[in-house]
Order: sequence, then structure tokens, then C-alpha cells
Amino acid sequence: MGSLTIGTAIFASISLGLLLAALASDYWVVGSDHTGLWQLCRGSICHTYGMDVLGFIHATRAFLLMGAIAGAVSFFVLWALVCRSYTGSVSTAKIAAIASLVAGLCAIIAMSIFTGVYNRSFSQGQYGWSLAVGWASGPLFLLTGGLAFQIHAGREM
Repeated sequence: MGSLTIGTAIFASISLGLLLAALASDYWVVGSDHTGLWQLCRGSICHTYGMDVLGFIHATRAFLLMGAIAGAVSFFVLWALVCRSYTGSVSTAKIAAIASLVAGLCAIIAMSIFTGVYNRSFSQGQYGWSLAVGWASGPLFLLTGGLAFQIHAGREM
């Protein structure tokens, strides 16, 4: 079970890194300028959004932040599981699995909101790398959750 636990913790690390990169970067839409969830950049001059952004940006931010929190829980719990073989009566693998699944679903919901509204309402620019890594984090978190449930099932036997 050691290699499965280490592999799952590595998947959690990659998933969280991708989600945080997408959340923090400004290359969701690129063209003559580039924009993200937090600011719009024209050339080398960037303007931070105020509270007057469109609702879909707020929804995308909220779901990605919830996903990042759940992903961080999964990340820390899985690495704690790697470092300690006995964790008490509560199954830490189950906690990590649930947190990973929540993170994956939140990331997929956030990316779906952004992509769906942007496709319907805007036509300028193309999607950038930030959107791609955001989309990649969702399925990776779901995979991490499935692997963590395998660890949990193996520990119950």
C-alpha cells in the first residue's frame, strides 16, 4: 500500500498545483490583451478588477477557492498519511478521498461556469493556458479521490 499512498499524494500535489496556478494566473483569455479572474492586462499594464465584475467571474472564483481549500485538505491529509502509518480511528484516507472529490467537482463546476458563459456572451480572444490547467485539475482531483478510496478500502481489510 505504500506506493499507492505515495502515488496518490503526488497526484494530490499535482492537482493542487494546477488549480492554484489557474486561480492565480491572468491567462484565461488571450488575444491583444490577456485576462484572468483577478485582473485585465493590456500590454504590460494590468488593472485589478474591483467588486463590479460580472457574476460569472464571482461564481468561478468562489468555486475555485472552495476547490482549493478542499484540495489543500486532501493534500495535507495524504502527505500526513505518507509520513505516518497509524492515524487513529478516523480514516484519513477517506477524508482525503472526500476532499479530493469535492475539490474536483468544485473545479469542474467553476470551469464549466466560466467556459459556458464566456462562449455564449463573448467572442474576442482565445482561451489561454490558465483555463487549460484549470480544466486539467478537476479530473486529476477526481482520480486522486478514487485512489484515496482504494487506500481506504485496503486499510479496512
